[in-house]
Amino acid sequence: MQIKKQPNVYDVVVIGSGASGAMAAWNLTRQGTSVLMLDAGERFDPANFWMALLPYERRERLRQGEKPYQFFLSRNEQPLLTPPDLPFNLYRVWGWGGKTNIWGRVSLRYSDIDFKVNDGYGIPWPFEYKDIKPYYDRVDQLIGVCGGEDDSDVLPGSQYHMPPPAPRCGEIVLKDAATRLGIPVVAGRRANLKRPHRGRAACHYCGDCGSGCSTGSFFNAGQHLIPESLRTGRLKIISNAVVARILVNPKTGLAGGVQYFHRKTKQEYQVKARVVVLGASCIDSTRILLNSKSNSYPSGIGNTSEVIGKYLCEQFRFHAYGFLPLLYGRETTHDSGIGGEHIYMPRFNHRGKKRDYARGFGMQFWGIGCQNGVGWSRDLSGFGVDFKREIKKRYPAWIAAHPYGEIPPREENRVEVDETRVDQYGVPLPRIIFKHSDNERKMAEEMYDTVEQLFHEAKVESWNYRRGRIDTPGEAIHEHGTCRMGTDPKISALNGFCQMHSVKNLFVVDGSAFPSATEKNPTLTILALSWRASDYLANEMKKGNV
Repeated sequence: MQIKKQPNVYDVVVIGSGASGAMAAWNLTRQGTSVLMLDAGERFDPANFWMALLPYERRERLRQGEKPYQFFLSRNEQPLLTPPDLPFNLYRVWGWGGKTNIWGRVSLRYSDIDFKVNDGYGIPWPFEYKDIKPYYDRVDQLIGVCGGEDDSDVLPGSQYHMPPPAPRCGEIVLKDAATRLGIPVVAGRRANLKRPHRGRAACHYCGDCGSGCSTGSFFNAGQHLIPESLRTGRLKIISNAVVARILVNPKTGLAGGVQYFHRKTKQEYQVKARVVVLGASCIDSTRILLNSKSNSYPSGIGNTSEVIGKYLCEQFRFHAYGFLPLLYGRETTHDSGIGGEHIYMPRFNHRGKKRDYARGFGMQFWGIGCQNGVGWSRDLSGFGVDFKREIKKRYPAWIAAHPYGEIPPREENRVEVDETRVDQYGVPLPRIIFKHSDNERKMAEEMYDTVEQLFHEAKVESWNYRRGRIDTPGEAIHEHGTCRMGTDPKISALNGFCQMHSVKNLFVVDGSAFPSATEKNPTLTILALSWRASDYLANEMKKGNV
């Protein structure tokens, strides 16, 4: 098949339209740079989101043959390789906005406890909190983050938070119990609008954020950043562009452009660019880098330190449920809220006694109170009127806790490409090799201890509780570390501005740039780092250094 080469040489090609790619495009276009964005999917039309549907309405639509957007990419279309005994559940979204279409919107700042870590795992981040704080401030103001006024060494505060939503009854009970145990619980921080902002309506508390938000009341790169970038006239988007490789200029060793395939026709294309910004999400960005082999870079573009693909890190979690007898029989209330928890338990294990494991954990509390779905009722005994009465009695009393623990970076946890297994475009597939260690098992013991202490203090009746269960790796959807930043080019791939040490016109701005995962959700930091990196890139282009 003939390769179609585009005659233009673009200033910047951005790969991916999620939080990282869309932020880079938004910032560069508003500073006068022309940008070509390549996205593997298409635009999701907000008018077609199945927002705020009750369960019976959803069932009826399905019965009539309608279908909601299938945000997550099928493994049949893009397979993922793993060892038989080490499963990994990878969630991908191909389409404008990427995973910000359905993200949890948890917007937590990292601190110097995260950036300066020195415990034998991985490397420190190449900057301090004071360097990234101005960008956290800008992101909070841009996307609209609601949250409290709490500020601590592990969870820095923000003067730009919108007011937090009121906690639900069950959340108040759990927070009070945690306070009695000496464990801090603060207002959650979420990218849901509590008041109209930048032309967007305030959150209407439908609680169905996972179906997409047609009013744009939570941050979605496809609804917020990309339209603003297009209005500058400096952004062009090619949809259904499945990027395979970054092309290398054989004379200079720099990135010269991008090879991609049309998702539907399978036609191969190549585009030329002065600069390439990669933001395809951790695993796919790593796959692209490792597949970008040449005489200059036989193990993948920029992989002179041989760290690309290694040190994959994320978080592990489990879930605990129960009922609060204190709330049995209470009247039904509207508890949907902002589509997740209104409170958050920050990491506290860095205080007090020394632990026999590294890093730490936090805890989230989504799904509490009167919300859509009573799947737990299938395990209740009874029949008829008595069965319904028991459901109604318990409905307001439902409790949930979801601890997230950090998995430190280790060389053996990695992403590879298999030259013998290819996708429908002939591109080698990624293989993820990832497993937990004794460090996580020791941390999990304290995570379970904390849940049990909290539930005992709050007098929770546990429901189907079994100590020791942990989600399959990948379920947290927070992959990091495979193209990490650092000050030493011998042990890192990028500098502190997400610029490759050995390929000065290639920037990697998604979670793969993180040296570690932390216990916190990463999107706020991805947005801040991409903004910072694209500011640096714009200045370097103006100086003629890139």
